[in-house]
Amino acid sequence: MVQVGRQRKALRAVRLLGLAVTAPLASLPIAFIGTFLMNPLLGRLETRYGTELTGHSGPADWIFALVFGLTTIVLFARLVVLTHRRSSRDVTL
Repeated sequence: MVQVGRQRKALRAVRLLGLAVTAPLASLPIAFIGTFLMNPLLGRLETRYGTELTGHSGPADWIFALVFGLTTIVLFARLVVLTHRRSSRDVTL
């Protein structure tokens, strides 16, 4: 019984580690495309509030970093929920 508990903890750790690697890799193109699609909105916000949101070649770096961070967090949380539900249904005691 103790062996089964250790195996489950090890599998959970491997699953979370895999998701921690997968989420940023999958978020990179999503954040890149999403940031450039937000460029017209950022331009309007920049003229309204006078903050540097877009540069001469596209959105500011901190905007990309913010979108990337939020995308990674949301994607990681979603993957954890999806994989947890699937693994909890497959367990038979």
